[in-house]
Amino acid sequence: MSYPHRSTVGRIPSDLDPAVNVAARLGRATVPVDGRPLRAMPLTRRYEAAWLTPQGDIETSTRLAPATPLFEEAFSALARGSLIQTEFGPVAVEDLQPGTRVLTAEGRSETVTWVGSMMAYPRATTPHPDDQVTLTRITAESLGLGRPMPDLMLGPRARICLRDTRLRAQLGLEAAYVPARAFVDGVGVIELTPVAPVPMFHVVLARHGSLRVAGLEIESYHPGEGIAEMIAPRMLSLFAALFPQMPTLAGFGPLAHPRLTRFEVEGVLG
Repeated sequence: MSYPHRSTVGRIPSDLDPAVNVAARLGRATVPVDGRPLRAMPLTRRYEAAWLTPQGDIETSTRLAPATPLFEEAFSALARGSLIQTEFGPVAVEDLQPGTRVLTAEGRSETVTWVGSMMAYPRATTPHPDDQVTLTRITAESLGLGRPMPDLMLGPRARICLRDTRLRAQLGLEAAYVPARAFVDGVGVIELTPVAPVPMFHVVLARHGSLRVAGLEIESYHPGEGIAEMIAPRMLSLFAALFPQMPTLAGFGPLAHPRLTRFEVEGVLG
């Protein structure tokens, strides 16, 4: 896909030397220009998105926005090559288009309204440790027969839909979303940092639910309920602008299942 539109969020003046431009945008530290120090800039990242318009067209954009967990979570659940079940069979996430109908673990077909992506960089090419993304690799069949098949690489805040009798017995829940990191055991599920840039993706559905990915159930993107009350207005405006397919963030609707923290999952599963 092409991404012709670029916002000015986090933009450094174009008359700066390119090397200084990159250092200032990615570095936070001040960089002298003509003897005058640059004001420290917040770390930013490039985010790409494609969305479905009300007329049924597909539009795209590329924006610079803060490199914070709030923003990164919306673009980094699934690594390139992850196979998502659609009405026409499995499709790699990088080939998924807004308007495609996917099969959810809730037994529904849902329309993809938005696909976002970003690049996860290895530490060696990242000037600051907080720009480093840690991934979770779930090896083939480590969570059961065909779960997943083949290996699946998930982003730092990706969530798996867990269905377990212990959830019902202890919390009265039929299913819940839990962090993929909660399954890390160092053997079948491994936490790692990429050795080369890894394209990462996330998907928004018309109705929130669980994507069927390589035999696992992965939560589609949702910013979380009550997010508008937890973020400063200016930051909320920057964030909401990443989702042009809906008038407000209320368009995400309710969560399909409750979310549990890593510690809550450990308490349930022992």
